[in-house]
Amino acid sequence: MRFDNKLWTRITESRWTILYISFAVSQMIIAIVIEAIILQQNENSYDILDNYINYDSKMNFEQIVYKNYTYTQYSKQFQSIIHGNIWFMVFEAFLTALCFSSVFFQNTIEVISIAIINVCLIFFAGVQIYQSNKWITRVNSQIELDAMDTPLTRDVITWEALQLVLMIGFTCASIVFGYKLYKQFGWNIYKEIGANIQMQRMYRTYLVFLLLLKLELLLLMGFQILNLVFLFSDDTGDDQTTTIIIQSIMVASVIPIVGLALWGVRRENKVAMFIFAIASGATIVNFLYILAKFIINRDEYLLTLLDILGILITIMSMVIAYLAMRNFDRGLKDHFQKRDHDDAVNLEACGGQGQRKRFSIDD
Repeated sequence: MRFDNKLWTRITESRWTILYISFAVSQMIIAIVIEAIILQQNENSYDILDNYINYDSKMNFEQIVYKNYTYTQYSKQFQSIIHGNIWFMVFEAFLTALCFSSVFFQNTIEVISIAIINVCLIFFAGVQIYQSNKWITRVNSQIELDAMDTPLTRDVITWEALQLVLMIGFTCASIVFGYKLYKQFGWNIYKEIGANIQMQRMYRTYLVFLLLLKLELLLLMGFQILNLVFLFSDDTGDDQTTTIIIQSIMVASVIPIVGLALWGVRRENKVAMFIFAIASGATIVNFLYILAKFIINRDEYLLTLLDILGILITIMSMVIAYLAMRNFDRGLKDHFQKRDHDDAVNLEACGGQGQRKRFSIDD
């Protein structure tokens, strides 16, 4: 109950925290409900295409509307779209948990993360509309040409447009309220570091690196899993066992690599940072290979967008990791060790029942 009471106190201590949490919860509920409707619409389209798959075996198309696409291949496209709908809902739920965490720990790094992720979700919502309109148009043209009974409905595009408008509104609110919280929580950085400008600059670099590590943990894991699902569902006939094994290793390595980087930057361990750089380079190569070999040729616009975002985040993390390494042995580690020592002393003085310090940016 202590945690719940403490969380409630943090939420209600200012109007900005109340508005921030209220909009976060509202966004999660509304966005997930609308995305669930979109998911249901896409599943209905997938079921229609599944009923038409038997028509492929007749090989009596009068004309192929798009490339060499059959109903089987169209159904694979909608299966990929459905996976994207599920990904969206999962990240909306996680985003709300991150909002509560940012308020509880008064953590500016998480406030920034939330704003960035919300902007990414706007791009996702826009890609949804473009992708649905493109494939529904092509499928319905083929259905009409083949004189099939049931075309795909376009109602899903209306819901996706509504999702996009709401996401823009919620993202604007998140940025405004997040900026207010950033200013409210920012004073704690001064209390943590002091007035030393050089130390503050090094600390900000450290914080930006933590932000990118969190984005890698949240986003790269999802992107890599979607790539893996795509490879399992691909039916080109080529043996992709080796690619699937490599992709599985990439998925499994996200958490330990991010953990190693977090430990390395905190302990100023150059070996750990060097390993992180090598792993990041391998991640970029993997994304580029999946894009060039599989995704682009299949017109997978959603996966293309996600893989490009993954590449950009990984490149930025490597650049900031280098800048953070340049600050090693310049006093920041001593600050962390002193703070950890002070926390231990305070906890021991309270008989093991003391609370954490009010603010910890790397929680």
